[in-house]
Amino acid sequence: APAAPAVPNEVTLLVTGGAFGQLLPSEGKGGAAELLGHWVSQEKHCPGPVKEGQAPCADSGTLALATGDHWNGPAISSFFLGTPTAEVMGRMGFAASAMGNHELAFGKEAFLKNRSAGGFPFLAANLKVKDPSLAGDLSLPPFQVYERRGLKVGVVGLASEKTVRTAMAGRAEGLEVTGYEDALNLAVPEARKAGADVVVVVADACVSDLQPVVAKHAEWKLALVAGGRCPQPVETKVGDTAFVSLDRGFNKYLRAQLKFDPKKPAGEKVTSVDTQVVEVSGGTPDAETAQLVAKWKAQLDEVLGQQIGFTKAGIPQASPQMAKWVAGAVREVLATDGAILNKGGIRGDLPAGAITRGSIYSVMPFENTLLVVNLKGEDLIKQLANPNALIAGFTAAGKDKFKDAKGKALDPKKEYTVATVEYLYFGGDGFEFEKLDPEPTETGMAWQTPVVDWTKGKESSDKKPLEKLLK
Repeated sequence: APAAPAVPNEVTLLVTGGAFGQLLPSEGKGGAAELLGHWVSQEKHCPGPVKEGQAPCADSGTLALATGDHWNGPAISSFFLGTPTAEVMGRMGFAASAMGNHELAFGKEAFLKNRSAGGFPFLAANLKVKDPSLAGDLSLPPFQVYERRGLKVGVVGLASEKTVRTAMAGRAEGLEVTGYEDALNLAVPEARKAGADVVVVVADACVSDLQPVVAKHAEWKLALVAGGRCPQPVETKVGDTAFVSLDRGFNKYLRAQLKFDPKKPAGEKVTSVDTQVVEVSGGTPDAETAQLVAKWKAQLDEVLGQQIGFTKAGIPQASPQMAKWVAGAVREVLATDGAILNKGGIRGDLPAGAITRGSIYSVMPFENTLLVVNLKGEDLIKQLANPNALIAGFTAAGKDKFKDAKGKALDPKKEYTVATVEYLYFGGDGFEFEKLDPEPTETGMAWQTPVVDWTKGKESSDKKPLEKLLK
């Protein structure tokens, strides 16, 4: 019989940022099926669920990892509470992910369901169960060891330090987050004890925040630290450790190639680590993943076609009624003092006739998640004065003066709750929310959702059209 082909002494880590539900290509690039097709053809990746740490193919030389934050994003994922993304990532063969601070965006039960559907663990060395009666099943492993071609790779996960502080009330109860340094000081030696020849870190954090910590501990001998989005891209090497930041979605991925000498002692086998961020464009999509995405897209299209209201006259894009409808619904559903959205986020008129879920997504097409911030009156006034603001709950009362919903002048020292969107929170259109409230409450809710819910609840009809309800 012919001799079996020699197995190369190398293992390739394939690392993505948070999926954020971006299963379809964006501007002709990426997409889950396209990425997996590229992995199979170019990286010799073995698709299909990873069971007990092992890929379906013998002698698999790849390990797919992610930095966390997967469910909320486009409607194809967020409308179904993340389940489509979980199923697709399972098909793509992800072995593990860091625990993202958005993972609990749809609640604990949705997270547990999605974790089961994906079939891969979420790792968080710094996320601890403080009260089991409240946290329940949210005890997560700090690390996992995977064997590929005789090399044992220890993967340590880190959650964002904001995970508990910024979650909606009740979603992270019973959990606490410890510091990155303390967590790694415990997890890395434990991974070594478990047999890891090499240790890598995937984190729902900017790698620039982790560099000073890692620099203090040469004894950890980390080969790679891969993290989520940073203000500026990071791809650098400090000592023997590579630090790489990754964007959201499946447009790009990190290829980290580990070459090793199997004859060397355990823990000393890796001889080199080469990293490269690869952009995915074109190529042949993986057929099974494409079918899975198409199934969920068809279900979404069916749901978006359902009638939820009626307007006899329609609502023009730049009209006061549009602000009352969109921003007013956000404010009412989230029970805040006010809402500040952006005029540029409204991309069309609401046409006369039946209102469907799809109508709302056409008026509000962008991907945005709602946040709630606390602002003092004096700071709030400056945000309300932004000419791009689409406002509910507050009205102008002269130059640089505003009233609340009860007609009272804003108190400069009083704190007000304001609903806004992720785009504006991080500085879009010149707003300063992040600076004014560094720890907002994250709803995990797409900004279309309260508009859909509010409109549906009003049961508008030909005799009671939506525009009359907005007067």
